Amino acid sequence: MGLAGFLAALLCGAAAQQEMPPPDDAGTRQTATQKPPPPSTDDAELVKDLALLERLELLRNLDLFEDPEASDAGPQRQQ
Repeated sequence: MGLAGFLAALLCGAAAQQEMPPPDDAGTRQTATQKPPPPSTDDAELVKDLALLERLELLRNLDLFEDPEASDAGPQRQQ
């Protein structure tokens, strides 16, 4: 019985290591191909406001990198 148990365990272990194919999920594929619904008017306005804020933030960041003396309209002095 020791040899039979060993062979049974060996066969079960080999079967457990065999890869199983992933399940075919038709519902997931169907939802992935559908287009999302258009945004509501409130969502569209919010997106526009966020885009404006992002542009303002980019302009503010550009101001940080400008030389403060270069924006001065007066003549530049040499030190």
